[in-house]
Amino acid sequence: MKVNWGLKNKLSKKSIFIGAILLIVLGITVFRVVEALAPVEEKAEAPVSVTTATAEMGTIYATAPLTGRIDPVESASVIPMTAGQVTAVNVAIGDRVSKGTVLFRIDQTQASVLYNQAKLAANNAKENYDRISSLYKEGAVSLQAYQGAETQYRSAAESLTAASEALSYCTVTSPINGYVTSVNVSVGSLVSQAAPAVTVADVSALEINTAISEYLVGKVNVGDPVEIYIDTLSEKPFNGSISALSPAPAQGTLTYPVTISVEDPEGKVQAGMFAEIQIVSAKKEHVLCIPSDAVFLKSGKSKVAVLEGDIPKLVDVKTGLDNGESVEVVSGLKAGNIIIVTGQQFITEGEAVNITK
Repeated sequence: MKVNWGLKNKLSKKSIFIGAILLIVLGITVFRVVEALAPVEEKAEAPVSVTTATAEMGTIYATAPLTGRIDPVESASVIPMTAGQVTAVNVAIGDRVSKGTVLFRIDQTQASVLYNQAKLAANNAKENYDRISSLYKEGAVSLQAYQGAETQYRSAAESLTAASEALSYCTVTSPINGYVTSVNVSVGSLVSQAAPAVTVADVSALEINTAISEYLVGKVNVGDPVEIYIDTLSEKPFNGSISALSPAPAQGTLTYPVTISVEDPEGKVQAGMFAEIQIVSAKKEHVLCIPSDAVFLKSGKSKVAVLEGDIPKLVDVKTGLDNGESVEVVSGLKAGNIIIVTGQQFITEGEAVNITK
């Protein structure tokens, strides 16, 4: 019998290859079964990270916001008392002036003529009155003549006073101490009583004129401190105080005018700037205070998480005045309690926490 050794070798190799594959499949199957039956090791969960604070006795404020613009303590819009052509302008914007400083002059030609005529008439009337008065004392003229001379003299004197006043109107002066904030005239221009020619402001002191509601009027007093925020200058507040408070609302409104003085020792604040004022609307002293964020609602009740070591306990609290940063605790805590401020919503009572600060 003739054996085909080539075919026999091929069949043997094929059988070995198939057997190897079956062993590999079997090994993988066994491994997966063993892995599935092995107990699962549970990973320990990391403790919740929290921040803390201490309940302390202190003073708590609640504030109410107002807005307004910074005003000079005094300002004046200078309107000429007579019309005419400007012959001289003595100031420019930013100049420091005193009360009585000449701001500009108006052509006084006509006013001078009238003044000189009035002065001459007054001098003549006085001479005539003096002469008639002497004659009347001697009995040389009648009472009627004396009274007529007296009337003429008084009329001439009044005319001179009016002419002198009209002449003075041609020299326009500052009514207050301060700085020139606008100049609306120039040499050769015509001025009248229709519009301010120059404005002067006393910025040696600054104030804010605003109004408060009837809700606040009974809670503030003259002298109360306030904080003034001017975003264009600083994030920190400027100090101020209530310098005037109206006892009645402004006509046609339900708000009460209030004046707030601005403290600005460094001279940073400028008139015209927009400001926000925080007025103290409520204040409590010697009360237990904690951060407002520490209080949260659970099952409709206000709660705080108190720590004993690193173990939290939830307690019910009753709160009072809350200004958004601090809150008064009326009951449920005592001074010295360590409380959780952030992360308390994720804790489990009795399970340790990770205190980050």
